[in-house]
Amino acid sequence: MLCLSVIIHYSDAMKIPPPQAGKSAFTLSRGTHLKRVIILPFFLIMALGFTVSWAVYLSGSRAAIRDAMATIIRESSERVATDALVIMDQALMAASVNAALIGRDLLAPRSPLFYQQFFLDQLALYPGIAILAAGFDDGEYVEAQRQANGAYRTAKAGLLTGGALVFRQATADPESEPELVRPNYDPRTRPWYAAALEGSPHWTEPYALYSNEDQAMAAAVPIRDALGRVRGATTATLVLANLSASLASYREAKHGVFIIVDSVGKLIASSSGADSVLDEDGARARAVSHRDRLIASSAQAAGLARPGDTPIGLSVGASEFAFSQDGESYLGLRKLYEDEHGLSWTIVSALRESAYTTKLAQADQRTMAILITFILSAFAAGWWVVSYVTQPLRVLSLGADTLEFGVALPVGLQSLSGKKNELGKLAHSFLAMKERMDQSYGALETSLVEKEILLKEVHHRVKNNLQIISSILSLQSGALADEASRNAFEECQDRIQAMALVHEEVYQSGSFEKLHMASYLSKICDTLRLNRGNLRSIEIDTEADDQSLLPLDQAIPLGLIVNELVTNAIKYAFPGNCCGRIQVRFTREGNSWLMNVTDDGSGLPSADMIKEGVGTQLVRGLVDQLHGSLDYARAPTGGTSIDIRINA
Repeated sequence: MLCLSVIIHYSDAMKIPPPQAGKSAFTLSRGTHLKRVIILPFFLIMALGFTVSWAVYLSGSRAAIRDAMATIIRESSERVATDALVIMDQALMAASVNAALIGRDLLAPRSPLFYQQFFLDQLALYPGIAILAAGFDDGEYVEAQRQANGAYRTAKAGLLTGGALVFRQATADPESEPELVRPNYDPRTRPWYAAALEGSPHWTEPYALYSNEDQAMAAAVPIRDALGRVRGATTATLVLANLSASLASYREAKHGVFIIVDSVGKLIASSSGADSVLDEDGARARAVSHRDRLIASSAQAAGLARPGDTPIGLSVGASEFAFSQDGESYLGLRKLYEDEHGLSWTIVSALRESAYTTKLAQADQRTMAILITFILSAFAAGWWVVSYVTQPLRVLSLGADTLEFGVALPVGLQSLSGKKNELGKLAHSFLAMKERMDQSYGALETSLVEKEILLKEVHHRVKNNLQIISSILSLQSGALADEASRNAFEECQDRIQAMALVHEEVYQSGSFEKLHMASYLSKICDTLRLNRGNLRSIEIDTEADDQSLLPLDQAIPLGLIVNELVTNAIKYAFPGNCCGRIQVRFTREGNSWLMNVTDDGSGLPSADMIKEGVGTQLVRGLVDQLHGSLDYARAPTGGTSIDIRINA
């Protein structure tokens, strides 16, 4: 056994595997990633720097745009308020002047024609005022009016007109046919007269004009006599449609909306036009529930009053807000204006952000396109430079993949070795190494062939020597008269024969590392059947996995175990030379090999009849040598079943 072990380990040590071209190719193929390894970090750094810089730039530019828009909105709101308040102040001043003039003339009243002409002269001075009028406590009324087309007309009502409001063109003869007659007009029933009775100048709530139902509001000033009694009122009336037209005339209005609302959130004027001030029923619309979504969204974002809410309690001053609609962002400003004459307006401005950022966005797109083009160009240039370096490396990698005895190297490696640079020198060294390897490998291959022949011869000679020993034992056993001695010689002969079969399998298969157990076990069982069961009808079946390969240091002990177990079954399982069947199975179960020997004989004897013979001791010793386990059990057929497990 010692000699055999030395031979086996010597053969393992001398076996040199062929070059693993696949493994080399796998390892060297990683060199194809060199280009990405070099380019990718720089590209990522550039992309990251560009992204961070671009984010900082966008953040700063958008913040600057928002600040600029906030300034534009504030200035626009201030301009709207200033322009509106100028008109309001002019109207209040005109009404106050007229009240003072007429109050002084109460003791010696002038004719209505005088006041109408005086009012016409004032209208020419104040283009924002639509109507200047005076009403008296006796029901008399006189006015001058600027029409929508710019023409002027006058009107009067009272005793001479039979209570009707009679209109004539300003240039018409006072006795000519009237242009328009509105019956049953009494100035004392009008909203502005009621406001003047409070005793101080006052702004009315918006109301419908008696002449054409246009929405208007008036500054009403009481007319007092020398005793301070209220004898009537003068008015300066503003048509809300003109105020809406003024809001629409602002350049910024096309980028959003300007609205003016009263204390309950109803529209006074809108840059969307005079029609947008009224709802479907002809009444002034509430901004927060307006049919125009932009007006409604602006009012809601500004926090204006909703239907049913109490009057707006907004703080005096400006308040910014923002909202989105239909994918567009808007910035807005809400500003409250109040005065001591009952005026309480809220001006809301909302402008579309994209109107001021579109050109910037276009410039950003052009800048981004330029930067991306630059990055891609830098990436392409870097890719080309790295390709110039890595292409020779790929040639060397291909040469390494094909580095095999008798295989020619790539043609590109030959041309690369002619270059006068470091890579050319490396290729030249590679070719020299290949030449030396071919020489060394040829000599080594010749030596290995010689050693393989020598090993086969050694195994063949060991097998022959064991066969000679077996034959000597066979001759000696034939000369013995004692049956027990003869059986001992025969058992020893079987054991030697089992070891000889290992060497026979080795030199026939040409494998010096592992043994194919299916063929080996089949030969052991066939030999035992011929030697032991030739006079009886005992079948011995073997079954083993096709891939059941074991190292020689496990195969030899396992073969001796099978030899002992099958021999015992032949000798003791079938008394009286009766026929029977023995099954030998060798299978893989998880991380272990299972050897099972089963017979359908008489079964296990009782414990007191079991004797520990040489064969049994040999089996146990060999199982311990393999670090395995040995289990006896009764087979389902009534015979004996023996399991031997060893680690795979």
